[in-house]
Amino acid sequence: MPATRPLPSTVFATDQAAGEARFEAWRDSISVIFDVAPLAREGLDSFQASVNASHLGNLLIGDLSFGEQQFSRTRARAARDGLDHYLVQWYRSGGFVGQHGDGQDMQVRPGDITVLELDRTLRTFARPSQVLSLIMPRALVDEAFAGPPSGLHGTVLRMETALCGLLSDHLASLHRRLPAIAVADAPAVTQATAQMLAACLRPSRHTQAQAREALHGVTLERIQRHIGRNLGAPLGPDTLCRTFGISRSRLYRLFEQQGGVAHYVQQQRLLRAFHTLANPANQRLRVAEIAARTGFTSEAHFSRAFRAAFGVAPRDARAVGAPAHAAAGSAAPSAEYANWVRGL
Repeated sequence: MPATRPLPSTVFATDQAAGEARFEAWRDSISVIFDVAPLAREGLDSFQASVNASHLGNLLIGDLSFGEQQFSRTRARAARDGLDHYLVQWYRSGGFVGQHGDGQDMQVRPGDITVLELDRTLRTFARPSQVLSLIMPRALVDEAFAGPPSGLHGTVLRMETALCGLLSDHLASLHRRLPAIAVADAPAVTQATAQMLAACLRPSRHTQAQAREALHGVTLERIQRHIGRNLGAPLGPDTLCRTFGISRSRLYRLFEQQGGVAHYVQQQRLLRAFHTLANPANQRLRVAEIAARTGFTSEAHFSRAFRAAFGVAPRDARAVGAPAHAAAGSAAPSAEYANWVRGL
């Protein structure tokens, strides 16, 4: 099979500069989108900022960390640079206060998601923050909304709302999966993300139907993460349905491709048990103790299931030793972030 091409990516960090030049390096880096200014001259020599960005063709994803500062886009600036994109920001920590459009106040707190239109004005005062940022061309978003949406500039989805939770789960999943996304997969990932954005910002029968596959994937991954964190606890269908507020029929549909929810849970428990047994650091743990820790109430049932899955008895798995970690692949090719933004 031909090798799949990884997504282009680029990294920026102020560690490459010294003293007050750190902020100037950041100013140059972010100037493609914002004019920035320090809130105070004190402490600029220790200012920190970084960007780790990936290019999916019609979507840029940036994992940003930065210190306190002012961000702005004036009418003159917007007219001059001609950017006509949507900027979606999930403030995983930090936040800001400020104004958008014609002097409308806005406040973003940790966990909130905000949407900005880069052809509109903005002035904000940000605290030190960690942000996952998406930049999307207007045509892509308009298509997902089935027409140009009105009033998106300055929209804030609050952390405590269900729609913010759904969208942040999707963004977190997308961010985790970036290293495994190939260039050939990028258009489908981009479309699903735009549809998810539309479904959460403007819930309607149309946008939710468009985003159904993305919603399906988010819910499935949430349940899978819960299972992975709680393998020693009861994980029957009734328990999972109560935890996630879904019906049995929907739970079964979600896990249809995994051979069913009971099969998936048992496979995860067996994999966890195998890696625990194979790790030399766990030599003192008895097989029965490992079985109990991974949710098996019967050691005999555990041994039968383990042998059926791996072809060896649990005690023989200790001879395997700790699994070797795959060598790290080469870094994805770098690219110029500013050119990416202008080229969207």
